[in-house]
Amino acid sequence: NRMKIVRAILSAAAVLALAGCATYSDSTANMRSDFRAGNFAAAAGDASRQCKEAEGSGDELIWLLETGSTARAANMLSESSNAFERAEKLFLKYDAEGGAGIGDEAAAVVLNQTYLPYTGYNYDRIMAAAYQALNLIELKNFEEAEVWLKKLENFQSDAEAKNRRRIDSQMAALEKAQSENGKKNYDVGRTLANSSVRGKLAEYYGADFLSPNAAVLAKGVYTNPFAYWLAGLYFSNRPADMSDKSRAADFFRLANQSCEGGNKVAALDALCAEALANGSAPNMGNFTYAIFESGMAPIRRQFRIDLPLYVFSETLPYVGLNFPYLLPSQYKPLPPKFSGGGKNADFFKIADMDSIISREFKNELPIVITRTVLSAAVKAGAQFAAQYAVRGNSLALLAVVITGTAYQLITNDADLRTWTTLPKSIYIAKLPTPPDGIVEIGGRKVSVDTEGSCVIVAKQISPTAPLFVRKFNFKQK
Repeated sequence: NRMKIVRAILSAAAVLALAGCATYSDSTANMRSDFRAGNFAAAAGDASRQCKEAEGSGDELIWLLETGSTARAANMLSESSNAFERAEKLFLKYDAEGGAGIGDEAAAVVLNQTYLPYTGYNYDRIMAAAYQALNLIELKNFEEAEVWLKKLENFQSDAEAKNRRRIDSQMAALEKAQSENGKKNYDVGRTLANSSVRGKLAEYYGADFLSPNAAVLAKGVYTNPFAYWLAGLYFSNRPADMSDKSRAADFFRLANQSCEGGNKVAALDALCAEALANGSAPNMGNFTYAIFESGMAPIRRQFRIDLPLYVFSETLPYVGLNFPYLLPSQYKPLPPKFSGGGKNADFFKIADMDSIISREFKNELPIVITRTVLSAAVKAGAQFAAQYAVRGNSLALLAVVITGTAYQLITNDADLRTWTTLPKSIYIAKLPTPPDGIVEIGGRKVSVDTEGSCVIVAKQISPTAPLFVRKFNFKQK
């Protein structure tokens, strides 16, 4: 009978452990595989299905973002627009609530960080708005596109202050969780002072992974030059008044200044927009642009580290914890050849999404690390107390040890949620539209309007995947 009970306990613990194995990386594997192969329709279908399953949960926002970008890639613009519209409502909801609340933070400590609702990062909101604006421009819904471009301007300008408030709020909640009645119960700082722990974390995060100035880094960290350039392109081609022309010139200048080393296309556009604003040019001229989205954004993986947990002034056994890290995609297709009228145009990088994402990820590290260690300490402390309570009963002690270990396993995964179907990099190019209206990109001939600005949108995920191309302009019809 005793052995049957032991087997039952072991079986139950195994079931519990297996039940908690799926991560966001696992859930997105099929979608990412289809997307990487250029099978955008299949990726969009998978994202949409999982989005419906996540409705009302803390994962709804991240799946709406995946749905929006995969549907856009598949040229399902209405579906993409609907997803981004719903995502914006969730962004506003979380803004109104101040992000994850104290109750959510407490639950994340007891469970793990995947319990927290995914409230999104600055780059999420900026790229969602940029994609939504592009959707609406392509759908010729210019009035709504202008609304989103103005939202985009606010998102960019508010990013630094918003990020600082979020980090300060989360750190305050975690500091509160470490103490009770003025007494510090869980000393996360002591754990992180361990040289072997710091060394292991530094392997993945760099020596300054707990830099105290994470919340006050330069504003340029949060902005996206592509979003500035897109706003400049729109308002220079569809200005309502002189102020729009001046704003367009400002946006182009910001895009150029925000790029490391500058961006030649944005710099030339700034000169054209300045001429438009001061009245020396009637319009932006007859040019064809190409936007090229290359590769996929980094995904999150996790690594294990054994940490000493100092709880209740007792040294508990080392506990294995999982921490997230960014794994960049190895696929980075080079921009295609772009030509017309006997002239070739060079592409220039306007947004390095790997860099934008990794910087914001790094800014969150002090919170992520503190929350992870604190969560393990709370659970280990509870297990220690439970073991102490049944110390005279060997069978009960075995049950506590096994179920406690299983609980640690199923609540030990790092939060691997990140918008995976963003591009790795975005490039732009520009050439005078030839008189015959025929340009060539990636060996494919495209017919464009000979008057005004035309835009070709091209996307390729890996060197072996197909190049997808479509076009739009700023005319009402």
